[in-house]
Amino acid sequence: MNTPQWYVVLTKPKQEQLAAERLQQQGGEVFLPLFEVERMYKGKRCKRQEPLFPGYLFLQTDADSGLLSKVRSTIGARQLLTFGNQPVTVNNLLINDLRQRCGVIHNVPLFKSGQKVSLREGPFRNYEAIFKEYDGNERAIILLGLLGQQNELVVELSELGEP
Repeated sequence: MNTPQWYVVLTKPKQEQLAAERLQQQGGEVFLPLFEVERMYKGKRCKRQEPLFPGYLFLQTDADSGLLSKVRSTIGARQLLTFGNQPVTVNNLLINDLRQRCGVIHNVPLFKSGQKVSLREGPFRNYEAIFKEYDGNERAIILLGLLGQQNELVVELSELGEP
């Protein structure tokens, strides 16, 4: 069995997220590097996530898995990036570097529900709490014991650490 490789997938315009979802549903690991931009929308400033490489995403799969031959027929995807007739592969080190720069760490959650955490910042610094769940990409809901009862508190992930 081959080791999984990272491939570059060309997507249809503005359909990177759709292609990523469909390729994941077919069993591939997908990495779509995003960054936050601030745009004017209907007279208001809005922050949104946009692809770092518009029209491209990365797909990890085995060469013999059959998924590579399905890329062209996947909704939102156009084809694999090739040189000649060979699909382009990308080094794991580059993907890991991009993940770090985009704040994505291998889709592995930092904390699990029920795990003890400590607060590193804010008014409850050095208090221990119980991790409940993620609230978006940058926040978490924790259970903090105060005055004899568990209170839900929404905090930034950067404020949490191991006890």
